[in-house]
Amino acid sequence: MNLLYYLFVSLVISFLGSLPIGLISLTVVQRSVAKGKRAGLMIAAGATIMEFVYTFIALKSLDLFAENIEWDSYIKIISTIVFFVLGAYYFFKQPTEVSKPTSSYDYFDFFRGFMVGFMNLLIVPFWIFIGVWLQSNGMEFIDNTYIVNFSLGSAIGAFLAFLLYIWFSGLIEDRLNQINKYTNKIFGLLFIALGIFQLTQLM
Repeated sequence: MNLLYYLFVSLVISFLGSLPIGLISLTVVQRSVAKGKRAGLMIAAGATIMEFVYTFIALKSLDLFAENIEWDSYIKIISTIVFFVLGAYYFFKQPTEVSKPTSSYDYFDFFRGFMVGFMNLLIVPFWIFIGVWLQSNGMEFIDNTYIVNFSLGSAIGAFLAFLLYIWFSGLIEDRLNQINKYTNKIFGLLFIALGIFQLTQLM
């Protein structure tokens, strides 16, 4: 598999994974509304750096799992269950109320984005799980060139998702709660579809 394939796969997964409303996307919207799109862009840039770093750390940790467990069969069973559980969780999850944008912050926007991204530690187990699943389906993460390229795709995908929030920040300011409801449903259906696909691989 070539480098562009790795970049494309990670970009798509990261983009979809960054669409549900969370701490980073809310911060991007808040700053975009309060101080303009340039402020939101700086938040997104800072958070994107940590997306790259955490993805790289996760992929470099995959060998720790591969050395102790034969993942080829187990991960497919585990991932099928996880996909269905996550699908049901997001589909039936009640959206939390999203507060209105607040006043300006005391920190530089880029540094704030970096810190918000730093606090998003769930990126690491997310990419460990995805990485092991991709390994069981033929992708390899041994060469650092592929790992860096995959991590770059992850960062680009997240940044593109944040750009959508920046671009539509003015339009979605009063519709965040409704958008949150539909993104949960869509994300749930996506995981259920992945679960169905993985189930066919076990048959």
